[in-house]
Amino acid sequence: MHSRPLSDADRDVMSQVPLLVALGQTRLTSLLGKCRVECHARGAHLFCAGDIADRFYILLSGHLRLVKTSPQGEETVMNFLTEPGSFAEAVSFAGRSYPVECQVIEDCEIVSIPRDAYLAILRSAPDVAGSVLAGFLRWERFFMEEIYKMRHTRPIQRIASFLIDFEDRNGEKLDDPNGTNFPEKRQIASRIGITPETFSRSLRKLEAAGAIASGPKLQIIDRAALLELAR
Repeated sequence: MHSRPLSDADRDVMSQVPLLVALGQTRLTSLLGKCRVECHARGAHLFCAGDIADRFYILLSGHLRLVKTSPQGEETVMNFLTEPGSFAEAVSFAGRSYPVECQVIEDCEIVSIPRDAYLAILRSAPDVAGSVLAGFLRWERFFMEEIYKMRHTRPIQRIASFLIDFEDRNGEKLDDPNGTNFPEKRQIASRIGITPETFSRSLRKLEAAGAIASGPKLQIIDRAALLELAR
């Protein structure tokens, strides 16, 4: 890992992050003055489960995945992070340890925000606390949607929805031969909570419908057909 100073483009990205915007420009400038951009290579680990969550992170570029490992050594992909934004805020603010491992899937650039520095600002400016708390609502909505999908949608719907959502968030990179690919099939199956066998059967159905090509790398062939199958 190596680091570099924040550029104007980095600051522009970070000025769109709700938890940082809530601080106001003066406080945000002061906080960012203590930060650098960390550059991590593919295969690195940003943090491991059990590490003390003394900071949260802003993803500027790259691709991360959050993984939970059972006592038996089985990995479950909890989330893929591909868009600029913050993560690990709630566990950091709670002063607990990270419950998951963060793995670098593609070279990434991140900014780590020290928990103590951020909370010191909140203590000095209680008027912004409400805006900060509102930022956590997005995670509540996210997990509510995940629970609903697990209970009320068929595997083929979950796969179709995942592929559509991933393409929506990474469209330009997916079109770039050197850009982002869809995650590995086993990782997608883990992420959406279905067995590898069910995942393979559902992929064959999607391919038979002409919606995808399921070779070594997944590819969307007919987006309209995929959208219909996601409903």
